[in-house]
Amino acid sequence: MFSDRSYPRLLLLTLFVTVVATLLIAAGTSSASFGVYNSQWDGTAEVRTAAEAAGAQTTVVQNTSRYDRATPNETVAVALSPTSTYDTRETEAVRSFVRGGGTLLVAEDYGAGGNELLSAVGAEARIDGTPLRDERQIGPSPAFPRADVVTNHTYTTTADELMLNHGSTVDPGSATVLATTSQYSYLDTNRNQELDNDEELMSRPVVTVESVGSGTVLVISDPSLFLNSMLDRSDNAAFLRAIVSVHETVLLDVSHTTALPPLVALRLLLQQSGLATFLGGCLSILALFALAKSPGVVSRIRTWRGQSPTATSPALSSEDVSAAVQRRHPDWDEERVTRVTDRLMKHRE
Repeated sequence: MFSDRSYPRLLLLTLFVTVVATLLIAAGTSSASFGVYNSQWDGTAEVRTAAEAAGAQTTVVQNTSRYDRATPNETVAVALSPTSTYDTRETEAVRSFVRGGGTLLVAEDYGAGGNELLSAVGAEARIDGTPLRDERQIGPSPAFPRADVVTNHTYTTTADELMLNHGSTVDPGSATVLATTSQYSYLDTNRNQELDNDEELMSRPVVTVESVGSGTVLVISDPSLFLNSMLDRSDNAAFLRAIVSVHETVLLDVSHTTALPPLVALRLLLQQSGLATFLGGCLSILALFALAKSPGVVSRIRTWRGQSPTATSPALSSEDVSAAVQRRHPDWDEERVTRVTDRLMKHRE
């Protein structure tokens, strides 16, 4: 079926396709923890899926200027464990969104980014930042404490219990506490994963909600609650659905977390920027025009595929094709030349 010279070409083509496919997959997916395009256990792709399933318009926010275009009283913005500080201009955009009636969900455990954002928007609740453990009401280990819903609220109507994963606690201030751990939980202040004499057993807040201006700030002391692998624990998934289902729009704020995959970032840029879409279209048209005007492009492609333009021309007879094949492969015997000639003639027909 293939000539002796076709196998190296086929192998090269297979290698090229494999490399390109691998690069495209790598450029279009994420392995970052809490990544909204990470479908592995430590990603949060299921948050995006849940929002879309609830009928909400889901937007991945790479720049806080997107807050200015949202309708606040119909929108919830989700910030999971920010890794860098929002500057003055950025915090003003988020603050205006909240005070104008928007809902902001901040989930943080040990980092400073969550508390800085809470302070900037004027919320009173703060994340403690000390590891929380529970010796009795737990999941796989004491580092997975189960928290009971203690307040009837829009966001807790379908959830009775939440499970954390190496989380912390919330210092509520004047905020309303929605969920607390059992009386057997403690803060592991020296992080030795053991209950010491100076570590007190008591119930502690892990989820709070408060009004800020005309808006709402929801604080959760563990972003891991929304990991793909944690949404099937306790009522975590029901809690997430309750939050997104009462809003028309969900903003997934990744402006201060790990960078998006290159292809995803490019697609979002084209979707959210009219200028970028226009420039991309112009460049595509110019590239196609240049390719069409390039001399000998079709001929070179056919030659690369191993097709002789002369041998497959409809103007040539069987004898002409046979002579062309024999000139190209002088080492072939007459039977092979005849067989290849017949095949080329049938292919031409």
